[in-house]
Amino acid sequence: MSWAEAMYIIDNVAAGIAPDNMKAFAAQVGDGCVKITFTEPDDTTILNADGVKQTIVTVKGVKIVMKAGAGPIENENDGTLILDCTEKGKYATDPFVVNGLTNDEEYTFAAFPYSDQGVYNRNLENQRQATPKAYILLGFKIAKNDSNPATRITYTEQAVGLTPAKVNLATGEFDYGSFKNFWFVTENKPYMVYSNGKPAYELDPNDYTKKLDGTASDVSNTSFDGNAMAKIPLVWLKQWQDDSYEYCNICNIQLDDTYKAYAHTREDGSVMDYIWLSCFDGALSGSKVRSIKGLSTMNSQTGTNEITYAKNNGALWYTRSWSQRNLINMLLLLMGRNENTQEVFGYGHYTGGSQASNLLTTGTLSNKGQFCGYSATGKAVKVFHMENWWGNAWERIAGMMYVSGTIRTKMVKPYNTTGDGYTNTGVAMGGTSGGYISATKMTDQGRLPVTMSGSETTYTCDGGWYNASQVDYAIFGGRCDDGLRVGASAVLLDALVSLSGWGFGAALSCEQPAA
Repeated sequence: MSWAEAMYIIDNVAAGIAPDNMKAFAAQVGDGCVKITFTEPDDTTILNADGVKQTIVTVKGVKIVMKAGAGPIENENDGTLILDCTEKGKYATDPFVVNGLTNDEEYTFAAFPYSDQGVYNRNLENQRQATPKAYILLGFKIAKNDSNPATRITYTEQAVGLTPAKVNLATGEFDYGSFKNFWFVTENKPYMVYSNGKPAYELDPNDYTKKLDGTASDVSNTSFDGNAMAKIPLVWLKQWQDDSYEYCNICNIQLDDTYKAYAHTREDGSVMDYIWLSCFDGALSGSKVRSIKGLSTMNSQTGTNEITYAKNNGALWYTRSWSQRNLINMLLLLMGRNENTQEVFGYGHYTGGSQASNLLTTGTLSNKGQFCGYSATGKAVKVFHMENWWGNAWERIAGMMYVSGTIRTKMVKPYNTTGDGYTNTGVAMGGTSGGYISATKMTDQGRLPVTMSGSETTYTCDGGWYNASQVDYAIFGGRCDDGLRVGASAVLLDALVSLSGWGFGAALSCEQPAA
């Protein structure tokens, strides 16, 4: 716009010029409330005939108007005025909270920035809908510069003041702290699950050889049409970071579109109420990967074979994936408030192995409850009714690869073994391959390993391996000859999908059948 044109507008438009659209405007739902954050538009300026900046619209303030329902709100008088803010930037980060709202009822919020001449911007782009909901929101942040695994995690949101969980490393008995009654614990149960993905029956959580009613189960029966699986209820994650901290919020609902449930999302985008993850390491029985007690841990197969054998269980079955791994790891960091997951949940089978005969048979902790672990060598660890989340044998997973020196991710199906169509996170691993992970990056694509320059008692306390010269398929957890480098975050990204060996295997996942 030229100076002459601007002067014509100012001189001839009696009402003046409205401010620009809001720079930012968000409405985040809460329990009986909505939290409003916004950034006002800048003043409108032009360059005059002499090249000097001239202000033609001065923003005086913003009015926030609310109306029940989906809207739209036509103008600043159409609805309930809840805020008239003339202090710029006041609610850019600290929200204005609208209380007293009805849960599960939709509301529309409109921002009307206005000039010092009383001219309003009534653009519908400055409107947002929000539906308050009762929810549970737990969070934590990790101080990047604190190397102490026991102090670098701090609780946030509704987790503030909670007591962390911890296993008794001598007896294996688990102390839930403040977490025994949260949904991801109470709804996590062991089942025998048919090949069609439907539950056959619930297992006794403290003795899988029995059904919940006390009668004998099929947990050791290879003729059973299905597998022993842990039910993982729906969890929504928000993961991000700034210069000082990594953040993770964990919620039972989707508070806004920054919360993702990748682990529970089908290929068509629909979200499942739960998923099934195998109770045991995968065991090869015939042409299928099985989760059955008393079998030898599968080993010496290529990744392609493992995928085929997992899919042979039925259309809903696959190997476990990166989004599932990331979800469980975030829950463990929340519950334990400690990066040293071995110290909190048990060391697992981390040493003493050198060949396939040293791998534990499946179900060694099937009579030990939801969580169990020890400091003694040669014993399994169990979290969320799943044995050997780390240790024993490496677990090959879908959805993460290392291609051309950067981590590629795929958070939902379909997966492949080339990395084609995967998200390039831009994260290049550095430090010493085979060293301990000392730096990570918290992203929407999960928490990713960055640098291997730590130790068994600092930062994550888990090992990381990488090879930028080939296409690597992700393997997690560590095996029984990797020592203290095993752990929830231990990752191997230096192996082709064709790698086979005595200490490499896979485990099952299964989708909830669609209604």
